[in-house]
Amino acid sequence: MPDRATPWSRTLPMFGFGKPSKDPLADVKSVERWLGSFAAGDPLSLHAEVVAELGRASDRSAERTLSRLEAVFCLDARTKALRRNLTTQYIDHANRSSKIENQLWQAMFDLTQSFLVFYGIYAREIGERAQSGKWQAHLPELLARQISHLGHDAKVRLFRYESWIPAKWIELHNLFATACSQQLERRPLKLDPEHEPTTIEHQYLVVLALHLLNPGNLTARQLAGIASELDDWCAQLRLTLETPSVACFYVDLASRTGLRRRGALPLEGRVLFLDTRPLHALLQEQHAMLEQKVQQDPMSDKTGRRSEQLGLYAKLAAQADPESRPFPRRGERTPASGDMDAIVGFARITGFLRDEERSPVPEFEPGHSYNDTMEIAVFGHMRNERELRREQVRRRFASFGAPGGAWEVKDVSHSGLRLIAPMDVATTITLGTLCALRANGQAAWSLGVVRRMRRLTVDRAEIGLQTIANTLIAVTLVEPRRNADAGYSVDGEAANEGGRAFPALFLALRKRGSDASVQSLIVPPGEYQSTHRVRLRTPKGSYPIRFGSILEHEPDWIWAAIEPIELDVATEHPPLPAAPPG
Repeated sequence: MPDRATPWSRTLPMFGFGKPSKDPLADVKSVERWLGSFAAGDPLSLHAEVVAELGRASDRSAERTLSRLEAVFCLDARTKALRRNLTTQYIDHANRSSKIENQLWQAMFDLTQSFLVFYGIYAREIGERAQSGKWQAHLPELLARQISHLGHDAKVRLFRYESWIPAKWIELHNLFATACSQQLERRPLKLDPEHEPTTIEHQYLVVLALHLLNPGNLTARQLAGIASELDDWCAQLRLTLETPSVACFYVDLASRTGLRRRGALPLEGRVLFLDTRPLHALLQEQHAMLEQKVQQDPMSDKTGRRSEQLGLYAKLAAQADPESRPFPRRGERTPASGDMDAIVGFARITGFLRDEERSPVPEFEPGHSYNDTMEIAVFGHMRNERELRREQVRRRFASFGAPGGAWEVKDVSHSGLRLIAPMDVATTITLGTLCALRANGQAAWSLGVVRRMRRLTVDRAEIGLQTIANTLIAVTLVEPRRNADAGYSVDGEAANEGGRAFPALFLALRKRGSDASVQSLIVPPGEYQSTHRVRLRTPKGSYPIRFGSILEHEPDWIWAAIEPIELDVATEHPPLPAAPPG
């Protein structure tokens, strides 16, 4: 007997003289036996074999039979747990490294593409057998599964903030148009033995709703959560030929886009209308339930997560509201150009600024030696001064800078920037990531938070950054010593000599039309304690401060307001560092 962990395609019959075993996709029973031969707990191994077998079944030389199509239908239903497992691993482990993220993402992508390729081949086969009732009977389920896998494709791409190209929309609309032309769109189909029957229209609406509810700045965890709820959320939605009496959305089957809000202008083409009020009402109900739980138990350990979900449901409800209108921008975008140096992540930003502070690039002062004096006399300057300075700057920045090179500025506004970044770094960035930026050749750094991402091409991505500081300084925060005397105060000079120290970023954001600047700190998440007193140490002095309220909380950092401590009149301390003018 072969080991259960041995893939079916590699087992050998006892007296087969090395001949391969029966095709695992020959029929439904073969698929079930084959899947039962895998050991549990190794989704990547099962994934590799499934993709390989689908590739062989899609080969030109492979035999096209109905039993094989039914076998793949069975395989599709039985690998639902595999897709769910890969998604869970991606959400939990993708942030560990770009290599892990790419491996898991590629596994999810390859799996759904393998099914789509196989189904596309059999769709053409059924089209060529229009007179065969047996082949035509499989068309409804084939169309439904194709649309379902296009939904998986959309979700996986959105994990990397990649939008569909027009060809994908054309493929989706053509599949639904085919179902409508044969009046198959509302025929009940049993795609999943564990769930109620579905329809082609429902699967189509689920894909449309996924794109509609995505505002462009959702995390992979949020997207996966939304995708898992869409079956229930879209249960009451129906497409109609007639315009509802209320505001609604519409989809044009001849277009290259998804759902759009109905405007005042008349519509032409193959247009279907969708009343999203049931979906909007459901999202508002979920928002109200969470809000009530927060109000009833504000001190619960779940309050932070519930508050985050409140913001998410409010955002989703606005996307599904047919009467919603976008708020005007606080500042119009202005086209811009140029390259920016970028450092990504709290640890790298503080590391670079502290390293630069400890050993700045020296200004060369020629003329202190005979050789230097001769070079000045002959050439008027030191020939290698600029090159040496540039090389030192390049070497230092290379240790901390974002991989892939400079970022290109696309446009700017009062609140932030839109940039084009290499995909090498875009695959490692998530929403809420800190980014320090400076124009090439400039010394001043600004700090931003990633708010939006969109994949443009295979090697380029668009990143929307909110600017939260135009002055930042790497500082050290020092806690009071626990073994201090009873008369010890954080305001005393002894605090400069002891206590646990940790890095932080001191921020100053100058308000528009005002010389006053707002000062705050970014610290590691485990170091923040409300109203906690520490000393802020810079090369120019030491300052007593107290943590204020949290402005933003991310997994890797906390942005908090700070309050200077009132000092004794007799104690003299310099004021907190201020933002430079300009």
